[in-house]
Amino acid sequence: MKIRIESPSHKISPSLKTFITEKTTALERFYKDIQEVEVTLVNEVKGSKEVVLCTLNIRVPGKDEYVKGKSSIFEDAVLKALDAAKRRLRIRKTQLQNARKKKVPNRTLNKA
Repeated sequence: MKIRIESPSHKISPSLKTFITEKTTALERFYKDIQEVEVTLVNEVKGSKEVVLCTLNIRVPGKDEYVKGKSSIFEDAVLKALDAAKRRLRIRKTQLQNARKKKVPNRTLNKA
């Protein structure tokens, strides 16, 4: 799994990069086929408040997953986005498992 971290508005500290990579590698426990995760951090000023917006674009076979999280702290925004990603990946995994179960026909014995 490749992890790409982007922040167009400012430079990211090395400690924040290691925090993000440690937390995003934990997503592989929920879904094995993750190819790449793009993490984008944007610092927005709304009125007198600064808001950090974290978006995760998770590339998996089929349709990509896209989740967001926002907070006033970088780490908290990343954790919120990762929690949403975990939920989406769990849902996706159960949908795929149910689809596989429906594909296999039930075996019935013919009474002769």
